[in-house]
Amino acid sequence: MIIVIQSPFLCEARFLLTVKPFPMKIIAVIFWFCVFIPARAQRKINFNSRNYIGLLEGENGSAFQVETTNGISYRSWFAGLGTGLDWYYIRSIPLFGSLSKSFLEKNNRSFFISTDIGINFPWTHQYYHDWNYGGTEKYYNGLYLTAGIGYKTGIGKKSDAILLQLGYSYKHTKERVFSNYPCLVCPNSETTSIYNFYLRRLSLRAGWGF
Repeated sequence: MIIVIQSPFLCEARFLLTVKPFPMKIIAVIFWFCVFIPARAQRKINFNSRNYIGLLEGENGSAFQVETTNGISYRSWFAGLGTGLDWYYIRSIPLFGSLSKSFLEKNNRSFFISTDIGINFPWTHQYYHDWNYGGTEKYYNGLYLTAGIGYKTGIGKKSDAILLQLGYSYKHTKERVFSNYPCLVCPNSETTSIYNFYLRRLSLRAGWGF
């Protein structure tokens, strides 16, 4: 690495010798770049909301889900944050970031691919079981992930659209069960059991975007 240190006195002297009136044309160009170009870019970035109701199908049966994702769209890209309710096997609330890309756009219709990744929060309570000698169970947060392909067709206003999507959905939840077994001739036996639920599902969703 080479570091060059210039004397502040020499720099100041050279600057004073080359001072000229700043042309008004340059000021006008700088003003145009600072004001009009950002304004044009802002018009291309729009708020967008996507709201779904869907069916989840996996080896543990079927269940419904609802989701809403809100963010910004720029050209063919959309990015946002979302949440919802997932009733599959263990009721939970996902919180995730979403990214999608549209392609084959024609006449206000297009296909898109999307992915969501975030955290799955189980919506359950810590239970106390008398039948399990005072055992308790507790659920923990896990990974939430989806990926799919969809179709969008515009209705009415340009930003309004009907959405259809088919994809893969995954959520993970961990359960910890504490048990205390009484013993008359020995100390009580305490055990901890851990169960991991890796829930893989197919997802079919329909929704409305604006």
